[in-house]
Amino acid sequence: MRRIHLMNKDSRDATIAIDSLKYDKPFEMGIPGKALNFRRYLSATEANLNHNLAEQFGDNYASHLIESDPEIDLEKIGQFISGTDVVYLGSQGEILYAPPKTVEVIIAPTGEEKERRDPENIPANVDDELPVRWTGKKMPKASVAVNFAFKRTIQVRHVDGLTYDYLFEMAKELHDESVMVLIGAGQTGKDPLIFQANGMPYRGFLEGRVDGKKYQLLLHLSNMELKKVKAQAKK
Repeated sequence: MRRIHLMNKDSRDATIAIDSLKYDKPFEMGIPGKALNFRRYLSATEANLNHNLAEQFGDNYASHLIESDPEIDLEKIGQFISGTDVVYLGSQGEILYAPPKTVEVIIAPTGEEKERRDPENIPANVDDELPVRWTGKKMPKASVAVNFAFKRTIQVRHVDGLTYDYLFEMAKELHDESVMVLIGAGQTGKDPLIFQANGMPYRGFLEGRVDGKKYQLLLHLSNMELKKVKAQAKK
């Protein structure tokens, strides 16, 4: 069970469960009552790729394609592929026998490359000694929806009766005010949420929904803020 260490507005913290948001599929692929299986088949071999054939036949490449179909290997194409391995290729297409060095590229808001550096090992922080904090910064749902792009949504769930009361109170407050609250990690709650080592940092927006004694507490994750681009003056 995946967990998150969460602190509420009264500085009370608890370790609770998180899970992928479940939803009803709008349709089922395949024939009703039949299981659908996906298969991989070989579509080409290296010798039958376009650049190799062009090099082999030169100026007569087009006529060979019409007359003899050299791009089709009748003995191999269409064979079922049971498994695949990751192969790293260099810039010239050569096979690399050791993983390439990873470089972190920092992109400025303008889209231009700002910096290159060795990647840092960043630990996860949502199930850490320091809890993820309710910052108190509340925003109307409509405002959050148009100012941030959501990457994913996870559901926060109770693990016993005490954590039910704990989360229900959060959900009810957010539901009654029709707002989302920003939550963050670190000592002051200003750090982004990181769910796995070297994972993507996210801003977290907590949304609550209540129906009688039932509740749903959703954590919406965003790594992109939507801003209007200022029009440049014409020269």
